[in-house]
Amino acid sequence: MPAVITHHIFGEDIAASLPAGMVEGEEELLAFLLGNQGPDPLFARFSTLPSRARTCHRLAGLIQGGSVTRALLALRDGVSHLPRPDERIGRAFALGMLGHYALDRAAHPFVIAQERALGRVDPDLAAASREVHALIESDVDTWILWEKRRATVEERPAPGNLMRTARIDRVGGALFSQVALSVFSTPLGAGEYAGCTRDYEAALRLVEPAGSTRTRLIGAAERLVRGRSLAEATSHYVRRTDDCPAANLDRRSWEHPFTGEVRHDSFADLFDEARLAYPALAEAFVRGEKDLLRELVSGLNYEGRPGTDD
Repeated sequence: MPAVITHHIFGEDIAASLPAGMVEGEEELLAFLLGNQGPDPLFARFSTLPSRARTCHRLAGLIQGGSVTRALLALRDGVSHLPRPDERIGRAFALGMLGHYALDRAAHPFVIAQERALGRVDPDLAAASREVHALIESDVDTWILWEKRRATVEERPAPGNLMRTARIDRVGGALFSQVALSVFSTPLGAGEYAGCTRDYEAALRLVEPAGSTRTRLIGAAERLVRGRSLAEATSHYVRRTDDCPAANLDRRSWEHPFTGEVRHDSFADLFDEARLAYPALAEAFVRGEKDLLRELVSGLNYEGRPGTDD
């Protein structure tokens, strides 16, 4: 899946193409952009009881793993039950969540294909698949930031992609709580999401930028315990070049990990594929057209794995 910067830039791009009046004002835009981070903040929960953190991590995996149409419709239903002053914030957040799904399902097979190809070349890389996956994502993050915004993580630090208000956290928490219980039978306190976004931001601040003294120290400590460092793989280097092997700009062939199809898409191609798919998904979502939404989801989960919808 893409990482925090790429999801934010995707959100900025599709926000500019939304119909007039769909997302208005700064707070609604922030809600939309935070929604574009999808369930990823749930993976970052750490400053709580271990049982609560595990619940958040498990829920993130369940959301990404399947039942996409049911979850999206539950999200839409959750917006309709918000207090009226929060409805527009909720709708913006939900539309952002849909953006996260659109980009994830398009790009995740591409990242997994690279990760597996590297693992076939070097068994040590196969054993470090989680770190390799994170490194590919962070490389694409910094490339797309330079490619689309001519900026680096010095001008636009990664934690800044999580800007929000207390109301956005509260509304997002209510919506995740609704989806968790009604679709995945997982009780989740409405206040947990605020803790997740806070922890996600703290984790990013801790490891950014790549190559800093603090990041190297964290990496050294991780390697003593695990033999490898996820923190260093996740952190972002300053990039001022259009070159990026991880983005496959030469369109070399790669094999879809779930279908075996040989493809030649670059990451830029997949980004555009998701951007073009988004309007139809959003219209079906807003209108509550269940059958059309299910057709557009096409059985794909957030990984792009077919046959996972129900």
